[in-house]
Formats: sequence, structure tokens, C-alpha cells
Amino acid sequence: MLCGFTLFYFQSNALCLCIDFKPAEVKRNKEVYVSFHVLDPTNEKLKRIRIRCNRIKNRKEQERYASRICLEINRKLYEGWNPLTGENPAAKKKVSLTESAIRYVRAKEKVLRKDSARSYRTKLTFFVKWCEKEKIANWLCGRFSTEYAAKLLDDYGSNERSAYSYNSMLQFLKGMFKWFLSEGLVKNNPFELFKGKRKEDKRRVTIPKQDRIRILNYFHKRGMTEYVAAIRLCFKYLIRPKEILMLQIKDLNFDNNMLRIPPNVSKNHKERIIALGYDVMKYFQTLQMYEYPQDLYIFSTNFKPGERLYTTKNLFSVWQKMRERLSMPETYHFYSLKDTGITEMLESGMPSKYVKDLAGHQSLAMTERYLHISDAKRILQATKIKF
Repeated sequence: MLCGFTLFYFQSNALCLCIDFKPAEVKRNKEVYVSFHVLDPTNEKLKRIRIRCNRIKNRKEQERYASRICLEINRKLYEGWNPLTGENPAAKKKVSLTESAIRYVRAKEKVLRKDSARSYRTKLTFFVKWCEKEKIANWLCGRFSTEYAAKLLDDYGSNERSAYSYNSMLQFLKGMFKWFLSEGLVKNNPFELFKGKRKEDKRRVTIPKQDRIRILNYFHKRGMTEYVAAIRLCFKYLIRPKEILMLQIKDLNFDNNMLRIPPNVSKNHKERIIALGYDVMKYFQTLQMYEYPQDLYIFSTNFKPGERLYTTKNLFSVWQKMRERLSMPETYHFYSLKDTGITEMLESGMPSKYVKDLAGHQSLAMTERYLHISDAKRILQATKIKF
């Protein structure tokens, strides 16, 4: 009996034969029925399907009906039909695990922000390399079991990654296999039962005024006024490091000294309009930034206007070098500037609602965490306990 098949290559260049189906046949035993086999894409095995004709009482009519059904089924099978996955699934079912992962990320890239897309590509790279190491890169998606899911997460978490990093990878994998499920590539999500790690409470460290002065002097002496502008945007205007680097010249309004944080830049996807003081605007005006092309990033290569989107790694490496030169505590991070700004605003009596909107927080509760820090600090100072 002839079988439907497709020839394709694996990475080893060995030519392999993949049987897609066994044609339908009329079976005449105690009852008349049509029998055929199709490839189950979740386990790469042929599955038998039978169509009974017992609703027709006359035996000869059963055989005629079965013959007609047989011809129709075989026509559809040779056209690529598979009743387990829908019409013409040939392209889907032969795509390997890693190829499917690449397709998923490409589909997501169309709707993600640039930094999120970059994060997805990083996770994809780990997944592909891990599959190659385990020699399962050419598997169909359905063969990836819960046991492999557990091993992948164990391997990922073994490198002392933070709870945030681990949970981010888990969410990526859950989302990817959920997509596989919707595409008919798997029957279940092997990552669905896994839970994320409990995050430790975020340590919010504020930088005292005397240390902030030393930091600003360090960059001023080296002529790094661009970096000073970035520091002021984070400390005084509570703009996140990633948001700072994604700002473009078109987001600046030189007529009324306003800065717009677009929804695609803002972490909470909400537009923010911020009134800038002379301390930052003088930097933009000195560079005559209003004459630059509008689509340039404000802080690109060497923190000057340019086409390249700088990463937080570039921003933080400069900060780390300064911290080492000035023998500053390792707990002083660039993001500590924003934490310091929020804390000092709340301590000065500024309304929580205003601080929330300026900082781009989702809720007041998020902003008022800083109130607890401020209150604890004042109580400890009042009782003369060293903070």
C-alpha cells in the first residue's frame, strides 16, 4: 500500500522519510467501514481513524457509500488535509521546535517595544542553544514534555539568576507554548504548572545630598554634561533609565520647555507631559538640539544625539566606573537617583498623587511605599538610632 510522504533534511544532512498518512481503504468484515491513518503532529506517530457506515441498512449500499467516501478522503489526504489539525497543516506540523520558537518571536516583535523585543530575542537565543545542547532542536513541538520543561528551568536558574530574571523567562516560555497550543502544535502547555520564584523586597537606597554633589562634580570635571542631563532627568523629573534612552528630539517642545514621554516609551504605556527647568533645558539649547532631525535619539552614542538606540548597559557602565573612582557604595545604582527623587519629594510634603503621575506609577500604593521608607527613616533619626 502506498503512503503519503515528504522528504526533508536534518542538521546532520541525513535524508529522512516522513510518512504523512496511509490512504483510506474500505474494510469488509462484520461491518463495512473506511480506515485510514494520519500523522499526529504532537508525537510524530500515525493515528488510525475509522468511519463506520452502519447507519445505512443495506450492505451493498454501505459498500458503495464507503467507496465514495474512500475516494474523497484520499483526494483530500494527497492535497495535505489532516483531520487532526485542520485544512492543509503540512507546513505547520513539520516545523521543528526551534523553528517554531523563532516564528513566535518574529510574530511578537511586530507588536513589542524595541527593548521588549530585544529581551525576547535574548530569551530565544538561550532556548535555541539549550535545545541544541539537549539534541532536541529538530523535535516537533509536541514531544517537549513537562520533564524537559523542568530541566530547562533548572538549568536557567542554576546560574544564580535573580527571581525577576527567572520569572521573566518562565513567562516567556509559558507565552510561547500557549501560542504553540493555539497553532495546533502541542496538546498542552508543559510550563503551565510551574510557578515563579518569590521576589525579594526591593531595596530602595537613597543617595545623600553630599554624595550627589560629588557625583555631579565628577562628570562636570570630565566635560560629560550630557550625562549630567540624564542624571537630572532621572533624579528631578523621575524618568526611568530606559525611558531616558528612548527619548527622541521630537519629544521636546522648545517653545514651552515641555518634554513628552510617549506611550510606547513609558513603562506603564501612558503618556506623560513634564515641564522641564532651566537646569536641563540649557543643555538642550546649548547643543541647538532643535536644529537636529526630529527622529534622532537625544542620548545616543556618547550620550549625544544620534540614530543609535543606546542601551541601559551603556548608561550603567559609565555610572559603575564613577562609583569605583569615588569609592561610592555598591548599593548606589543609577536607578537610585529616581528613588532618591521620589523620597525627597514626599518628605517635602509634595502630594502623593502628583509624585505618582510624575514617576509614571500604576497606582498610589506603589508611590506610597516610599512614604513608609521616609517615615521609618524619620522615626529612627528621632530615636537616635543609626539608619
